[in-house]
Amino acid sequence: MYIPFTELNKKARIWIYQADRKFTEQEQNFILSEGKIFSEQWTAHNQALKASIAIKHQQFIILSVDETQTLASGCSIDKSVHFMQFLENRLGINLLDKSNIAFLKEDKVHLESMKTLKSKIEEGIITENSLVFNNLVTDVDTFDQQWIIPVKDSWMKRYFN
Repeated sequence: MYIPFTELNKKARIWIYQADRKFTEQEQNFILSEGKIFSEQWTAHNQALKASIAIKHQQFIILSVDETQTLASGCSIDKSVHFMQFLENRLGINLLDKSNIAFLKEDKVHLESMKTLKSKIEEGIITENSLVFNNLVTDVDTFDQQWIIPVKDSWMKRYFN
């Protein structure tokens, strides 16, 4: 069952999928339309999931489940990954590659490869105060408070000691 993202329980579970580029307006409409259809049909052990989809910064898909009624199961999570693969194939985008880190600079999303991260830090391009997207947050409340954080508060802090 679809529910608007803004109406989710603060403890609703989320998954963040980062695209390798910005979505066009047409792509965003397609993602949200297909996402609502997916949310309406998404189940765990034949029980409807109270689910939502949102797009943030024209580059991130946030999929969520309010587990107060029905818990997401391994099979239902697999269904969500298959939905993301469907979007990848239809739109020619990459949503499952975890080798890029997203930073927010001057209100724009910038991607950095994990391979070049250390050199960008050494060059001073990425600093302790650079803002990074923490795509590992797992619920709406944490998403609201800790999705975009300074590098010094992320796993990358080890590069500055």
